[in-house]
Amino acid sequence: MPQIIYRIFIVISLITISACSQSNAQQDMDDVKEVTRDIIGNNAFLYYRNYDEAVNFYGNSMGFKNVFEFPGFAIIYQTSPTTFITLVNDDGSGRGMHSADEPKTIAIALLTDQVEEWYAYAVSQNMDIRNPPKPLGDSPHNGFLVTDPGGYILEFEYFAPHEENVKFIPLLDNSKNIYVEVGQESTRPAELGFKASIYWLYHKDAVAAADFYSDVMGLEMIVKQPFSDIYTSSPTGYIGLVLDGVGIHSASHEKAVNVGFLTSNAQAWFDHLKDQPTFELRTKELYHESGADGTILIDIVIGYDPDNYYIEIDEFLDVKANDAIRSAVGQ
Repeated sequence: MPQIIYRIFIVISLITISACSQSNAQQDMDDVKEVTRDIIGNNAFLYYRNYDEAVNFYGNSMGFKNVFEFPGFAIIYQTSPTTFITLVNDDGSGRGMHSADEPKTIAIALLTDQVEEWYAYAVSQNMDIRNPPKPLGDSPHNGFLVTDPGGYILEFEYFAPHEENVKFIPLLDNSKNIYVEVGQESTRPAELGFKASIYWLYHKDAVAAADFYSDVMGLEMIVKQPFSDIYTSSPTGYIGLVLDGVGIHSASHEKAVNVGFLTSNAQAWFDHLKDQPTFELRTKELYHESGADGTILIDIVIGYDPDNYYIEIDEFLDVKANDAIRSAVGQ
């Protein structure tokens, strides 16, 4: 009898060890998959009827560096070390995903320690300023708003040392400013810089939005404001979720914007997101964007978040046409 019990014990032990090994192996595999789903940059795609006017504003007046271009159709400008704005030409061809006539349901905060200097420059350039900066006082932040030529809102914003920003300030302190590139044709003063960006998004269902960006996209909340929450994304890029009805915009179903993320592994993101019930894929497989000569330049995941924001996750492949943008994000 003892011998039988001993044999049963051995079998149970072997089964337990095998199960643990499989569990550990699965955990290791999950960890590997998690690591491959990186975000190395943030982007916002904005749509313009008067494309040349927008290019002049962002390239000349704002002094941002052009790091990628489909001539005549789209330009990607670098705004901080890992943040970007893409201008898309809504020329009526239907090539873009949106129309410039749709609501501009995004605001882009350009973070700087030089709010007053940027304001003086904006005034000198006759920018469409919605309000001047208010004194900081004991507020956690201050700044001013500018409407760009297509009707999108830019927020020139400073975050101050404050109890609300205790997790945010160390990240901003470690962010390097991006200045106008030497030799670039621009009216922007050489000493004015930006160190990070927040992409403010507006959802009807705040809980669903928070669950999606934290649980599905894997972002971490670092600032909780009375009217919005800010999540980390790339090293100098952040997503801000704004309560509906209290921000610059109200939530809208249609919106003239793609929320973009840059990655080094689009396939890993596709494999992850295809099984997420709160993310609707727009294509049944990874999409490939090619250049004029047929060379595949970008692997793309395209889909929709819970409130119909177009999400685009881009992997810029290691080809010559992508040298500038890959270099910008350290690849």
